[in-house]
Amino acid sequence: MEHYIIQEMSASDHDQVCSIFRGGMASGDLVLDADDPAEWMDLERGENLVAKLDDKVVGWVIVTPLEEAELPQGVARVGVFVDPEYRGKGIGRLLLNSAIQYSGEQGISSLICGVVPANLPAVMLHKSCGFKALGMLREAGKCRGSKRDAVLLQHTYA
Repeated sequence: MEHYIIQEMSASDHDQVCSIFRGGMASGDLVLDADDPAEWMDLERGENLVAKLDDKVVGWVIVTPLEEAELPQGVARVGVFVDPEYRGKGIGRLLLNSAIQYSGEQGISSLICGVVPANLPAVMLHKSCGFKALGMLREAGKCRGSKRDAVLLQHTYA
């Protein structure tokens, strides 16, 4: 069995992380937005975790605290991305559970995410990690010129 290590993303991981995201977009994968993470990723905040096999980044999770104007303090957005070659091996679950633990330690009270409805494996992954579906966000994102709906999922800490 392969052993994956979860750690905070470093500057040397940046290109591999962006490649995973871009690869998903290029393959027509089910992403909500087309914004390139290279443009907005904050490497200084420690909110990006990566899954590594040896020195290769095989998955990535980002936790982004929302601004006060967007939602109440303590709410963060989460996104999980796994290299297509490594899907189905538990990496998404490992990353999402790590993000849940990390966020709780940072005082986050609630995690939210939007998942394209057709991405049933991602919806099921989030539900299996304790997220609840709250409803559908219409036209929540745009990718390749098409507006996309999203299932709104939330994890709260007891």
